[in-house]
Amino acid sequence: MSKIPNYTIAKGSSVNRVTNDQSIRLWRNGVPMAQAWVTYAKPDLKERWAELQQRSASDAFEKGAAIASASEGDAVAKIQMALEGPQKILGARTELRKILQTNILKYIAGGHLHGFGYELPRKLSDAPVAIPKAAWAGRCDWTRGELSYRGLEFVDIRLTTNRIRNEVLERGHVDTRPTRPQGRPSVAPEIKKAFFALHEAGKIDPKASLKSHYSDIRRWLELNCPNLPVPPAHINSETIRKNISPLFKVLRETKKQ
Repeated sequence: MSKIPNYTIAKGSSVNRVTNDQSIRLWRNGVPMAQAWVTYAKPDLKERWAELQQRSASDAFEKGAAIASASEGDAVAKIQMALEGPQKILGARTELRKILQTNILKYIAGGHLHGFGYELPRKLSDAPVAIPKAAWAGRCDWTRGELSYRGLEFVDIRLTTNRIRNEVLERGHVDTRPTRPQGRPSVAPEIKKAFFALHEAGKIDPKASLKSHYSDIRRWLELNCPNLPVPPAHINSETIRKNISPLFKVLRETKKQ
């Protein structure tokens, strides 16, 4: 099987070759596929997943079994009663897992995340390759971190954000220096959009400090606004404060009423 060229995938733009060193750095700085669907989950869904993980299916079974043993009915009915609790927990986990994994595929399709892994057959000297977006339509093994697509086999996959990719490929660094003229397009509209989206999701706490929301703002921008002129991690805190402070003030005053 011939190896696919190690290219960055940028639909609609010229294709730029990624060096082996850059590929290795991108892979090392990525999150293993087995963990990525939780790591890159939206904050509310991540909290929901953590909540479900804390709920014990075995404890639910023991509680259900105790109730069932004290109730009337045949053995089948009692078993069903004992299993009802754990089935609800496990079913909720399975459903949410599917949602989170589907979301990751959407982030990849939208260019928010980028996959790097090793193509089989793998040699000791091989470097990770950039996985084409089209390949994600194949069969994903999230637990093993593997992907199969039309005869291509990728293993040990990790997912990397735009911010990390831009840094490694030396893109966007000019935006972090004060050389851009005033009046060029800003990130203000996107920052405000992030604030409103997080507020709608219940992630803006008027009782908390304004600064405590900066990381959520940056994370939302990283996942939802891949074409910002400045990588979200490099957006100055003062820029975020200046844009969301008036909104936060209104929200805080509204809560006091």
